[in-house]
Amino acid sequence: MGTALGGGMVTVLMSAWNTPPRMLRRSILSILAQTLRKFEFLILDDGSDSIATRDCLRQFAARDSRIRLSVEPHRGLTVTLNRGLEMARSRLIARQDADDWSDPRRLEAQTAYLAAHPEIGLVGSAAWTHQDDETPLWVIRMPASHAEVLDALWARNPFVHGSVMFRGSAARALGGYRAELRAAQDYDFFWRLAERTGTANLDQPLYHYRYSARSVSALRASEQTSATRAARLLAEMRRRGEPEDIDAALRSASAEESFRASLKQADHVMLAGRYGRAAREYLRLAHARPASLKAWGKLARLALFSVVPPVRRFCFR
Repeated sequence: MGTALGGGMVTVLMSAWNTPPRMLRRSILSILAQTLRKFEFLILDDGSDSIATRDCLRQFAARDSRIRLSVEPHRGLTVTLNRGLEMARSRLIARQDADDWSDPRRLEAQTAYLAAHPEIGLVGSAAWTHQDDETPLWVIRMPASHAEVLDALWARNPFVHGSVMFRGSAARALGGYRAELRAAQDYDFFWRLAERTGTANLDQPLYHYRYSARSVSALRASEQTSATRAARLLAEMRRRGEPEDIDAALRSASAEESFRASLKQADHVMLAGRYGRAAREYLRLAHARPASLKAWGKLARLALFSVVPPVRRFCFR
C-alpha cells in the first residue's frame, strides 16, 4: 500500500488556535500512533496567545521529526487551512482537527482506499461522537457512495471535516477553501470537490469527534447557519450556470434562520455535556418565543438527556 502511493505521500493538516493542551495532546498522539508510519504532520499555530498551547506544540515538534510546526499570525481557520494547502509537500492531504482524535488505522485505511480507487478524490469515514470530557455518545454514519454524497449535500454536510483525506491537486484546482466563508467553509469546499471528482465515506468509525463548548458550532452558530445557506445558494447558481455572487449569498440569512441557529448552538452545548449552560440558552429562547413548541421541546429533551443516559441516542433520531 505504501509503495503504491510513494511511501510518505500523506500530509496530515491541522490548525490549532488556543486549543487546551489536554485536547491537543490527545489529537497529536493519535496521529503519531498511526499504523501508517511515514507521513508529514503539518501543524499550523493560528496565532495562539495561550502560552500552554504554544508550549505544547513546541514540545511535540521537538520530539518527532514528522511534525512541521509553523507559527502563523491569527487569521482564522479558512485562511490558515489554505496556507496549509500551500505548504503541504504530499499528494494526499488528511485533515485532523486539534480537539478531535483519529483511530490508529485511519491513515492506512484511507490511503489504501484512494490507491484502489483512482476515480475518488475525497474520502471520509464514519465517526464516534463524544462529549467534551470524552464520554462516548454514538457512531454517526455518513453517505457511503458518491451518488449518496451528492444527494445529501442539498440537506447537510455529508462529511466529518476532520475525518477526510483528499488529493491535494484536486483541492488546489478549486483554489482551496473559499476565503469569504469564515464558517461552513468545509461544506462549500466538499460540495465543489464533489462536482469535480468522486467522493466516498468509509463505513468504519475511524475518527472521534468531540462536541466542544468552544467550537464554531457552539459559539458562532448564527454565522455558521448563514454560511451554510450561502453554500447552498452558490451551488444553485453553479447548477443554473450563473456566475457565483458570494456577497449576495452571504446576505441571505433571515431572522428565522437566526433563531434556528441559536437552537442548534444550544444543542451543541448540550452534547458537549454543559447542561447548565444549555438550559439557560433554551430558556432564553423559549421566553423570547413562548409559542415555539420547538424551544420548549428541546428544553424537555435536555432534562431527559442529562438524567437518563441510556436514552441519549434516541433523543437525536
